[in-house]
Amino acid sequence: MPSKKFIDKTIPIPMFYQLKQILLTDIRNGVYKTGDMIPTEAELSIMYDISRSTVRQAILELVHEGYLNRAKGKGTFVAEDKLMHNFIQKIESFQDEMQRLGVTPSTEVIALECINASTEISSILQIPKGDKIIFLHRKRLVNNEPVVLIETYLPFEKCKFILDYNLEKEALYKLLSQNSETVICKVERTIEASIANKYDARLLQVYKGQAIHYFKTKGFAKDNSIIEYSQARYRGDRSSFQISIRIEPTN
Repeated sequence: MPSKKFIDKTIPIPMFYQLKQILLTDIRNGVYKTGDMIPTEAELSIMYDISRSTVRQAILELVHEGYLNRAKGKGTFVAEDKLMHNFIQKIESFQDEMQRLGVTPSTEVIALECINASTEISSILQIPKGDKIIFLHRKRLVNNEPVVLIETYLPFEKCKFILDYNLEKEALYKLLSQNSETVICKVERTIEASIANKYDARLLQVYKGQAIHYFKTKGFAKDNSIIEYSQARYRGDRSSFQISIRIEPTN
């Protein structure tokens, strides 16, 4: 049963925020479990004696924060827990990481082609503009649900051997480790807050404008040359990222 808490209209706390906290408490306490449909806007409006627009605002915030999913024509449902990634401080394949988290990963290759490096990409890979490179575009899924889009750029001459492999089955970094010249020894990652564009929304099955995590990654070989550059767009409602920081003792 939903919480019997009520909306206090005499205090300065916005009513939508009060409802949001009530629903969030019910989700965390297991009143509404993963996959459960919560009451409709009309039902919540009656239950808590507030307007439907107030209810809608509370629900939309919970959707944007990843606690609820809205299915057009069906209702609003409790979302699955977010995937906790810790690859910011370690190198681990997507497949290994997801299996460690107890979920089933899969990959779809959207594009794999040889192209000429643009000014931006040639500058990042430290190669002449127009040089031949490999462009790899993948969609990664967890339990058949899309969670991330990744565009990867690699220098052709050093990495052309990967074209002989099935990149829906093989981990890219593991393939690169087969060649001493392309072993990734260090990565640099930056993360930005962004929103899903129309293309992201279609492939990730989210709403246009929904929050996403935008990663840029450079993979370095032992000679400090850049072997791989990628741009990844993670669903904000399905992903969170953990960072561990070691504090060095001071004298």
